[in-house]
Amino acid sequence: MQTSWVTKGLVCGIILLFIGTNIPTSQSGNSTIQPNVLSWKEKNPGYIPISNETHYYALIIGVEKFDNGTLPGEFLDDSAMAIYEKLLNSSNWKKENIKLLLNENATKADIQDAIVHWLGERVTKNDVVLYYFCGHSWRMTLKYRLQGLTGHTVTYPYDKSTNRITDIELDSWFDQIQSEHVVMILDTCYSGKMTALIQNGRTILAAGGKYLLCPVDEDQSLKSGIFTFFLLQGFNGVADINDDGWVTAEEVFHYARWPTFHFSLWLKFPFNKDLPMIIGPQIPYMYDRIPGQERLINLSQGNFTVNK
Repeated sequence: MQTSWVTKGLVCGIILLFIGTNIPTSQSGNSTIQPNVLSWKEKNPGYIPISNETHYYALIIGVEKFDNGTLPGEFLDDSAMAIYEKLLNSSNWKKENIKLLLNENATKADIQDAIVHWLGERVTKNDVVLYYFCGHSWRMTLKYRLQGLTGHTVTYPYDKSTNRITDIELDSWFDQIQSEHVVMILDTCYSGKMTALIQNGRTILAAGGKYLLCPVDEDQSLKSGIFTFFLLQGFNGVADINDDGWVTAEEVFHYARWPTFHFSLWLKFPFNKDLPMIIGPQIPYMYDRIPGQERLINLSQGNFTVNK
């Protein structure tokens, strides 16, 4: 069933009119500071900037299969592997500082242990931490609340038959590591609603919206999650807007956001072949609580192709 371009155009206009740019006011110091208003750095004099002693650590997770079967979706573990390989191609990342958890290796206990112990025992305030998750999440429904869960969302680990991870739980695990440079990339439905994760020292790139357009999708032609595909494209160098040889979290988000929306609107909306429902286009959301630009990919070494 095909939807006319006129219909899609009207939908696009209504969405943009309602949500605007859907980017919350950044506290990263990039927005204009009004007279007599303290900047984020002035309000946080104890903040420690990145130094030459900074180390980079990453926890990359992809969950497509579960102990009690599967959910609609493909290329979720492939997306995680692609991010893992991209980091290895950047000189600031070392293989021994990257942990990859896929499918049966990504139980709730595995994920908690990787954050609290593997990261917690290594990371200092000055270190950069990247947490990437590609999988399935859902809003906190009455069913889950009656089971005693609290928070805004639930994320499904491999042992989905018995466990869930709420955004409040995930936040409590990350509270136990020292880094003040934590970047979270969440390519999962309702990731924009994971507001328990928001705090100073973290930048969250969420594939799903905060209020509307919360579901996310992948695509056969991309062989990847849609958001992840355009992030990877940006990490190749095209997102390096200021040509300083680094791709930052903020740069790659702003590069990937609108291509993700455009692709999901024109090629995926309004029908999803895997779900018996109408699904809206996808528009990512960012929460930025790290001052300045958080460097992620060093383009000075490695096999990067830049097309600007």
